[in-house]
Amino acid sequence: MPVTVKVRTSAPTGVRHAPPARGRGSADSHDPGSDEASVGPLPKLGAEIASRWALLTLFIVAAGLRSLIHPAISAWPVSFVCLAPWIVGVGLSRHPGRVYAFTFVSTSAFYLLNMSWLKQAAGPWYAALAVYMTLFEVLAACPLRHLMRRRTVPLAIVFPVLWTGLEFLRAILFSGFPWFMLAHSQYRVLTLIQTADLVGAYGVTFVTAAVNGAVADLVLARLGRESATARSIRARLARLGAMFAGALLLFSLVYGQVRIRTSRLSEGPLVATIQGDYLNVVTGDEASARQKFARYRELMSAAAAHRADLYLLPESTWGMILSPTHPRPSDYEYVEEFSRRTGGVVVMGAATVEFRPYDLVAPERVYNSAYVFHPDGGEPGRYDKRHLVYFGEIVPFRFGRLRPVYFWLNALVPFSGPNNVEFSTFPGESFRTFTMEAASQDGRTWRFGIPICYEDVMPYISREFAADSDRRKRVDFLLNISNDGWFGRGTQQEQHLSTCVFRAVENRLGIVRSVNTGVSCFIDPTGRIRDRVNPEGPPPGADNSGFSVARVMTDDRLTWYSVHGDDFGWACLLAAAVFCLDYIFARARGRGSSVVQENTT
Repeated sequence: MPVTVKVRTSAPTGVRHAPPARGRGSADSHDPGSDEASVGPLPKLGAEIASRWALLTLFIVAAGLRSLIHPAISAWPVSFVCLAPWIVGVGLSRHPGRVYAFTFVSTSAFYLLNMSWLKQAAGPWYAALAVYMTLFEVLAACPLRHLMRRRTVPLAIVFPVLWTGLEFLRAILFSGFPWFMLAHSQYRVLTLIQTADLVGAYGVTFVTAAVNGAVADLVLARLGRESATARSIRARLARLGAMFAGALLLFSLVYGQVRIRTSRLSEGPLVATIQGDYLNVVTGDEASARQKFARYRELMSAAAAHRADLYLLPESTWGMILSPTHPRPSDYEYVEEFSRRTGGVVVMGAATVEFRPYDLVAPERVYNSAYVFHPDGGEPGRYDKRHLVYFGEIVPFRFGRLRPVYFWLNALVPFSGPNNVEFSTFPGESFRTFTMEAASQDGRTWRFGIPICYEDVMPYISREFAADSDRRKRVDFLLNISNDGWFGRGTQQEQHLSTCVFRAVENRLGIVRSVNTGVSCFIDPTGRIRDRVNPEGPPPGADNSGFSVARVMTDDRLTWYSVHGDDFGWACLLAAAVFCLDYIFARARGRGSSVVQENTT
């Protein structure tokens, strides 16, 4: 075991500097008390963290800094250093077991705190999602520690590859949950997010993570008390890492300015986005369907004074249920008459029930739908949501041999209620797009798609709307309808908005959002947020409902990302897998060397 000496008083508490090992084959070249002893000699970083409290403090600081970068605080400059304490702790900890345990504790606390809005809909089960998301970062700690202690590569290069790869994995595994991505912290910094039209939000994550890695490189170079040769190597790595991160950041800034200055924005139709403000809870909504309908009628009538071309209402607006085989309800007739009277298209959310008596699997199918009413009074167009949220809209294993598992899971979900109701909906069959004629522009025709609720979080959904198989732009803009009333009134609404901004930049599409409880607004193809409903919040004693009327902006450019998708994310995931395999093979070689050495002695 190497001899350690206490650091100078200026060094961080709990950090010890280790002298250089006496040779790669010596017993002093690694710590036999750790699980890494079987892997073989470890190159020293020049310092160790022996104190559990110092390590835990570093990880808690990192979790606290990450809490600052997302809404509601949105201190985006902090995102460039927020992960550096965690990176340093992962590499310098003398005990790897503490790295994984403290990563689990601190990261779980981060997600539990910042996703507390989910508790209103999921109850205590939201903790399961927090733990699930934590596991990705525990997994990241293992190859990261391996690379820091066994490979001579700047962290500014390997860390963003690893972090971006695991963010991408979290976005695609099972149903996917790309929330709290490092990129989302930059959603207000327009210049930095323009690279999303090349490589998606993952490119913004990569650049931000690279700066964190460069900061960690500089810290490790400062802490090291090694031989002159070792110090020279660490200083060279720090310089190389700083140059790499700086080059990425400079490219992002220059590219962002070029894309913003050369944007081909043009005015689209005049849209009125209408926002309700009603909380939904499992035990009963804050207002009845009749009360909601009356309020939305008031808002629609007020918005009609602006003679908009299109009126946009939220998902599941007031609980209207439509069936192709049943008589239309009176609220349907009102919307149809409103569209004829105003000459504007009306887009709103409603549930669809289809009865299929000859379908032995599911004679009744429920869909989460968006309806498009045209002034000509014809049959409204319909888009059924394609990407359903696990345990919110669908419970897995509903059909097939694992159906008993489905019943067990369904009973656990709060939405099933005391009677164990099967609440799962069915996914739509296609990414349907629609057309409209703008009366304010002499009947000019526009094309649009309608991602529903969480679909604006999933990058592939907007990309499916944006480009066809012939590499042509399918739509001119997107309309996002959502019901965020399930999550209280707090940080969730702004967090949801921060993800939607990237869909606009990735595909150069203007987006209009209509969201119950907010945030309803317009997003330009450059990512600029404008014309919010109640931007300063509701007046005292009033709710947060209202409307905003503006023209949606369009951009005819077809982006690289719309055509090629997540190639960059897949590349980072593949590289992260290579890092993991490198660790596994290193352990295998180390164990083999240990066996040979024991036999020879």
